[in-house]
Amino acid sequence: MSGIFGFIGKGNAFVEVRTGLEHLSHRGQESWGIVSGLKDGSFSEVRKLGSIFTQPLSSRPHYGSVAIGHVRYPTAGEASERNSQPIIGSSRKEKIAVVHNGHVPKYRQLMEKIDGLFQTETDTEVILQMIARATGPDLPEKARKVLTLLGREAAFSLIILHKGRLIAARDPFGFRPLSLGRRGEEGDYEWAVASETCAFRDRFEWIADVEPGQLVVIEGDEAKTSSFAEPHPRPCILECLDFASPASNVFSRNIYEFREEVGAMLGKAESLKADMIVPIPRAAIPGALGFHGVTGIPYKEALNTVGEIGRIFIISKEKDRLERAEMKFQINREMVKGKEIFLIDTLLVRGSTALVLIPKLREAGARKIHLRLTAPPPRFPCFMGMAMAKPGELLGANRTDVDLKNLLRVDTFGYLGTEELRKLGGTDFCAACLNGKYPFPI
Repeated sequence: MSGIFGFIGKGNAFVEVRTGLEHLSHRGQESWGIVSGLKDGSFSEVRKLGSIFTQPLSSRPHYGSVAIGHVRYPTAGEASERNSQPIIGSSRKEKIAVVHNGHVPKYRQLMEKIDGLFQTETDTEVILQMIARATGPDLPEKARKVLTLLGREAAFSLIILHKGRLIAARDPFGFRPLSLGRRGEEGDYEWAVASETCAFRDRFEWIADVEPGQLVVIEGDEAKTSSFAEPHPRPCILECLDFASPASNVFSRNIYEFREEVGAMLGKAESLKADMIVPIPRAAIPGALGFHGVTGIPYKEALNTVGEIGRIFIISKEKDRLERAEMKFQINREMVKGKEIFLIDTLLVRGSTALVLIPKLREAGARKIHLRLTAPPPRFPCFMGMAMAKPGELLGANRTDVDLKNLLRVDTFGYLGTEELRKLGGTDFCAACLNGKYPFPI
């Protein structure tokens, strides 16, 4: 669960990648890193713990016209500078750097099988080591062999930096997003690769998604695509519902519009009435507006965020999550006092925000609270790149809807089912964390 960005062109690649990562900071705040490729084949690298916004621009110049970067929320390996990406290795004395968004569930078994010296505890290094040790005439062919093998049992959207070129790839299931952007004129293109299109902003034109099972080699101003495995698309439904920025197109769909449509479907199924609809900012705002559009119930932003505390969901420690949730939200007490409200949220994962906010709404005088979610509570671990690999991390695990209603102290509790979401999306999403149906054996 992270964000990746790559650039190749005539500009300062380090600056281009840092700017791209800033627009992907909602995907990871534990650490960040950038590696630039120099003309002599060497690398210039930076790794820092914490959010990319907490670190000033370095006074030391970083050169190169090609670079890759990563913002991290850990799914494998503790949060440390050592485990920060990009991960660097070598093949036949040629340096390679890799950034990866996803997860290799059996990475520890693969580490033992490789039986090598690992500098990190991450599954990303396993991918790097496998590519470096593979046989083949060149690095793209080595990558193709390894990714074909891993594609049957792993989730990956990745970018490789090698000899002044970028190699981007996405697993055959397409669990995590990856997009191509471009600027310039034919014969003089500059390219960017990003987890989400919001990272392109006005600097690059979105060209296409890297398709499931596809490998793209970008060298100079040319991008060449080929397939390394038969596609079996199962994009992650949580990317669309909550994790991706509403300013992005992900899996070739507009995220804001999708969330608004989900909210409208939720509203069409609603039989109760209330005084107002209140979204939990910020991911739930489009869904709440869709809910308002079909029910006609007044929409009120009675909850506001304080400063730039960031997303509670991607804070790894429970104590820190609860403390941040306490700090993050302000309630307009006069607005909710004596009122019956629909509280709209996208997901109930660990429940940190709801467990803090609902008592505060009660204290502020809310008469009734009806919690509505745009998806079922995740009850099963995710092994495809979301940081939900332990059942104990999920509030919904081993709890019924009645249990959750009582635990959260709400008057009613409801959500859209996976089948409704699938009908709306028109896609066979991966919803393993919601229904326990994994696309490959775990």
